[in-house]
Amino acid sequence: MSEHIYEIPLNDYFGKKNGECPFCGIRKMLENNEIEAITGASMMEPSIRIKTNEQGFCAKHFDSMLKVGKKLPVALMIQSHMETIYSNFERMKPEKFEKYIFSLQNDCYICRRVEYNMENVFSNFFDMWEKDAKFKQLAGEQSVFCLPDFQKMIFYGQKYLSKKEFLTFYGVIYEIQKKHLEELLDDIDWFCKKFDYRFREESWKNSKDAPERAVRTITSVYPEGKNGNFDKI
Repeated sequence: MSEHIYEIPLNDYFGKKNGECPFCGIRKMLENNEIEAITGASMMEPSIRIKTNEQGFCAKHFDSMLKVGKKLPVALMIQSHMETIYSNFERMKPEKFEKYIFSLQNDCYICRRVEYNMENVFSNFFDMWEKDAKFKQLAGEQSVFCLPDFQKMIFYGQKYLSKKEFLTFYGVIYEIQKKHLEELLDDIDWFCKKFDYRFREESWKNSKDAPERAVRTITSVYPEGKNGNFDKI
């Protein structure tokens, strides 16, 4: 049986088994695709420009665009977005402009696009879970899901699966997440113990990046901050 196009990223990222949440991998791919598009030819499309003028971008995706895109296309997009902001600043009363600024701080063209596509990813995931025995086995062989995507699996699982099938599904992901959280707790516990002089000479085991991995599990984002200096504790 030939593979449908919507199955490709799910089979790809669930097949990696690299110790990372597969949904996070798909989300990063979607983000990169959107950033490449918005800093490329899509930047000049009037329908998209209208949306980016109105919605703007979150700090994370502004930063990504400035890092990845060419300076002029990104600057032109920022310019037209700033013109929209200034126009609203001139014509709006203070209370309305305050609400407008608040809405900008909680909106992002790329975030909207990615979350819309991720809804389809979860829909396709549960379609494959029900129809594809090999994929169901592959999903059950995962080692970790970040908590935000674990929540979404519960939410969409109740939406797309029968009550009986959802309980079966939850039993599978519960065991995966239970093992992951227990191992992560052991690692971060050992990380903290290493700051006790009694354990100074012991091996770090698998704990050196436990805080970063814990943050990734909790938030879905691996922090880019400076790692600790493990030579001096």
